[in-house]
Amino acid sequence: MDPSTILYLEIGVAILLTAWILCAKPEYGLFLYGLALGFPELAIPLGTAIHFRPDDGLIVIFLFRSILWTPAPPGPGQRKILRWQAFFLLACFLSVGFGMARGTPPAEYETIKMIGCAAIVFALPRLVQSERRLRFLIAGLMCAGIALIIQIIQRLGAGPANIVANFQEFKSAATFTTWNPNTIGQAAMLVVFAAGLGWIVFPQSRATRSLWFSLSMGFALTPALMFVRGTSLSIAFGFILFLCLTHSWKSLFVFLMVCLSVVIYSYSVNPELVDSATQVDLATGEGLSHRFERWDTAIGAIQAEPIWGQGFGQEWVYLNAMGSEGRAHDAYLSTWIELGVGGLALLLAMVYQFVSVGLSLYRRPQFQLCGALVLALLAAAIVDSVGLPTLYWEKLPTISLSIAVALVGICERRDLETAPQGVGALEMESLPQHS
Repeated sequence: MDPSTILYLEIGVAILLTAWILCAKPEYGLFLYGLALGFPELAIPLGTAIHFRPDDGLIVIFLFRSILWTPAPPGPGQRKILRWQAFFLLACFLSVGFGMARGTPPAEYETIKMIGCAAIVFALPRLVQSERRLRFLIAGLMCAGIALIIQIIQRLGAGPANIVANFQEFKSAATFTTWNPNTIGQAAMLVVFAAGLGWIVFPQSRATRSLWFSLSMGFALTPALMFVRGTSLSIAFGFILFLCLTHSWKSLFVFLMVCLSVVIYSYSVNPELVDSATQVDLATGEGLSHRFERWDTAIGAIQAEPIWGQGFGQEWVYLNAMGSEGRAHDAYLSTWIELGVGGLALLLAMVYQFVSVGLSLYRRPQFQLCGALVLALLAAAIVDSVGLPTLYWEKLPTISLSIAVALVGICERRDLETAPQGVGALEMESLPQHS
């Protein structure tokens, strides 16, 4: 037999064996999935803008596992969220079909990105169905967050000396070749949310609480130090909301003092760089990366077809034809442009389900921390979507939301298991209450 044939056969057997182990022990696969997100440069290019990464391969394995192993049925709150996510996905797929029928198919990148997000929505909540699996995923995400910070520092150290002259050049130098600065902000939102989960689901002690709080603050400040301004403010808003909802006033004071110290230190080191990043005129839009001009163009595109929209994946094509300098950079406007007012209504309905379920959890003492974290994540994503397409089929925010759906399911299943004995679900030590 040809040696190359034997080699390919051995590689195939090794891949099948690895896939089987990950299916039999999904917690290890979840750890690797979280870890893989910290290495965006490990990617196989499949086109000009499409890359296949290890986490994409793991999602395929997770989907395969969901066929072989039937997961536990979703709880009522989880089912509501998944139903509206499915409605929104269906609207996107129907729009793709209509576009292809009338000769205006969407760009390959947008379609594949949506399919990838659909796979995440389908796979993660069906796999992360226990606290043990959630802990493994959180551990992988923490490793990924630390790896991202180390790589960013290395990239800045290897960059040219003049990158500190302009904040746009500075954050571009820190960005990976397959990502953009906004993607790093989305990654920071994901790992901050994961650190919050670690604060809740791992054993509680003064040392572990300090560790998780420190990790979450470090991840939250990373995009701010890179001058990813919009997402930094969104993360800070969600962070503060979580601490307020949990009445952690001392932690809130520490967070605000650390943020203030970082701003003062950054200004003392390079005042010109900080000045260029903070010069914003809300009246004219100057300093907002042409957001006002893009939004005006997007509104014009909406007025041309407000009911049915231009079709999924047509935003860039249509706005470019109208002379825009780029996409709308607003999830709500982007959805309205492509899917019409009905698509926007579905997006808002999906967001409402998250908020409704989060409030339901928050009102119950045994679920208060989980509900507060879900609400904080949604608040950050909603605010961030005003300046970016965060809620409109972006990979990393979709992972964050899918983990939130999994958390809801874990709460509801534990509640059902303990309901006959009258025991509260997810018996976790509450955060310290401070006056």
